Amino acid sequence: MKSTPWSLRTAMSAALVSIAVAACATMLPNDGALVTTDHFVPHVSTVPANAGQRVALYVRQKLRADHQRTDMHGRVVLFVHGATVPSVPDFDLEHGDYSWMAFLAREGYNTYAMDLTGYGGSPRPMMDDPCNIDPRQQKIVGGRPLKTSCEAHYPHQLTTIRTDWDEMDAVVDYLRRVNGVDKINIIGWSAGGPRVGGYVAQHPEKIERVVLYAPSPTINGPVPDRPGAGFPMSLQTRDDMERLRWDPDVRCPGQVEPGVRDAVWKAIMQWDRVGASWGPDVGVMRGRTATNFGWTRALAEKVEPPTLVIVGEFDRLAERHTVYEQLGARDKVFLDVACASHFMVWEKQHKVLHTASLEWLQKGIVRDVKRGEFRVSDTGRYTAK
Repeated sequence: MKSTPWSLRTAMSAALVSIAVAACATMLPNDGALVTTDHFVPHVSTVPANAGQRVALYVRQKLRADHQRTDMHGRVVLFVHGATVPSVPDFDLEHGDYSWMAFLAREGYNTYAMDLTGYGGSPRPMMDDPCNIDPRQQKIVGGRPLKTSCEAHYPHQLTTIRTDWDEMDAVVDYLRRVNGVDKINIIGWSAGGPRVGGYVAQHPEKIERVVLYAPSPTINGPVPDRPGAGFPMSLQTRDDMERLRWDPDVRCPGQVEPGVRDAVWKAIMQWDRVGASWGPDVGVMRGRTATNFGWTRALAEKVEPPTLVIVGEFDRLAERHTVYEQLGARDKVFLDVACASHFMVWEKQHKVLHTASLEWLQKGIVRDVKRGEFRVSDTGRYTAK
């Protein structure tokens, strides 16, 4: 039987007691020849809200059931999510052919996606207390569950980019160990770009190739030692996510296929049972807050492994192109994808993410080019820029 996110949280508790990795393998009916395994990687938390505690970081794995490869060199891929949505709805959406993990797994890759603290199946310290929401947002959950406004019991943001890097290092080392490889490939979306870019700059010896999808820009400032004052979580309703964040950049016919948005929100709520019980009947998405300084130009310039950057044309293209220009990698390619927004992974052009990343991971090229830029049309045609 396929595990549900709620049962995963129960399994995570067991992992904490045993201080070991809990894993359960399931065959996904819609994927046929693919197997999904849910891992819980032990880690000593550096997040101030639960610092020093032994926690279990959730990692999803997907690969072919007939996978017999003994040499995994170049075949291990880790996905890192962005600021709001956890890893499974992002990279393993069970709707049509949208699962990026499934696409690469069918091509022989051993794919993994991790949840950082505050997301999905990983710990969410201080986030089950509705008083720890920004008071300006407490009205969203008025009556469900809050009966009246209240002051935060933990008046701090939850994490820093340094704590993210600590958790990523624990997972990367785990994947290197269980697969018997020195290096893995890594993919980051949005705020996952700074997480991945900064991590790669500090640990180039552990990374083979990199894909940055819509990476957030560099910001001047030191890596903070502790989260700043504030609140450990913020909320997004489905209306916030779609009407305010997504709709303004849906500008082409057929850019978003029917049924996709329902599938995305359903998956988000499956991975946050508490959020699903708060606010409107369709629930709310709880996002952890973070002190984000630390992804600087100096770090971007230290990114050495070959790096592919993919950005939708409606997604602050020039700003994200600047990240590409700042990268120190000798081999790097930039794709400007037509008729795509920040949420390309759930749009018609998601196939560009799939096929371009596969070519990059296999050969370190896109259309026989190691260094250069392309415009990708809405029909998938590549034109050198």
